[in-house]
Formats: sequence, structure tokens, C-alpha cells
Amino acid sequence: MEFNNKLYELRKQKGFSQEELANRLNVSRQTVSKWEVGDSTPDMEKLVAMSDLFGISLDELVLDKSPEPAPVEQAPAKSELYSDIKKHVLTDDNKKKVRKGTKIALIVFGIILAIDAISFVVYVAVNGLPK
Repeated sequence: MEFNNKLYELRKQKGFSQEELANRLNVSRQTVSKWEVGDSTPDMEKLVAMSDLFGISLDELVLDKSPEPAPVEQAPAKSELYSDIKKHVLTDDNKKKVRKGTKIALIVFGIILAIDAISFVVYVAVNGLPK
């Protein structure tokens, strides 16, 4: 369907007269008439206003494309997500890796703490207690 016919059909579906549509778009009734008979076409600003007014996309208004239905994706339930995470992430192998990583981090922390303590003792032995 060409734009002029589409505009006529949409206007009729909304129950607008040419005068009512013209007032809503801030144009004259004659301008709407010219659009509907195909003597002229509206500028982009008026096309956007029409698409908003009729509740359709610019593609539907200008190119006569039907809206594509959005894909229906069902979100998994929280319990499904939890069981999926539990199955794939909280495996025995991963638990062992976490324990091993924690042990290594504690050992490194202990070594740093020991070096700090030894450094303090050496500093005190050489310089005395700070005042």
C-alpha cells in the first residue's frame, strides 16, 4: 500500500477528519488532503509525529512493512538458574580449586607478615625503638 493510501486508512481507523489530523500535526487541512491524494509528501518531522499519533513505526507508516513479532523467549525460573549454577559451577573439582587457592593465599599472607615482623625486629635492633 502506498503512503497516501496508508495515511487515509490510518486516519479513518482513528476516526479523525482531515481537519482533526491537520490540527494535531499543526498543518492545514489542504496539506493533509495533498498527502492523501499523493500530490505531496510530509517532511520527516511530520512523519515522526504521525507514527507517534498512530502508534506505528516509521517503517510501517512509510514502507508499509508489518511489525516483526518479537521473539518470545521464556526466562528460566530462579530455581532452574540456581540448579544450573550449582551443577556447572559448584562442582567438587571447583571446590577443591577454591580450597587450594585459599591455602596458597593464606601462605603468601603469612610469609609477608613474617617478613614484616622480621624487618621490624631488625630495624629495632639496628636503630632502637622509634620515639
